[in-house]
Amino acid sequence: MERDEFLAEIRDRLEHAQQYAKGQHDRKHREVSFVVGQWVWVRLLHWPLASLDVKGRSKLGPRFFGPYRISEKIGDAAYRLDLPAGARLHNVFHVSLLKTFHGVPPSSAPVLPPIQHGRVCLEPEKVVRGRLARGIF
Repeated sequence: MERDEFLAEIRDRLEHAQQYAKGQHDRKHREVSFVVGQWVWVRLLHWPLASLDVKGRSKLGPRFFGPYRISEKIGDAAYRLDLPAGARLHNVFHVSLLKTFHGVPPSSAPVLPPIQHGRVCLEPEKVVRGRLARGIF
């Protein structure tokens, strides 16, 4: 009888631990779904660091790009987006990389920055001031 009581106690504790873990998981995770035709932002931090960042991660750089229109739902957790023709990205993204766009939808999809040799080619709008360092400008 002791063995049966011991096993019953272990099962109860295991079930309680599983319920607790599920509750903690559900607190931070939410079900997200989008509709075809909806506009979303795309998070590009994890995937193309080598191709979109000039010098690694930028603390003040953009976290999301877009907005882009959803053209197709693929399964429960993936969506196909209408990216520009010159984009060198795969156009299917997991739902965790998308964020809902709030506001007036743009008339056309935004253009991604140009990429050469796996790096973004950014040009400043204007030079505000220069600095002379060790006799070199």
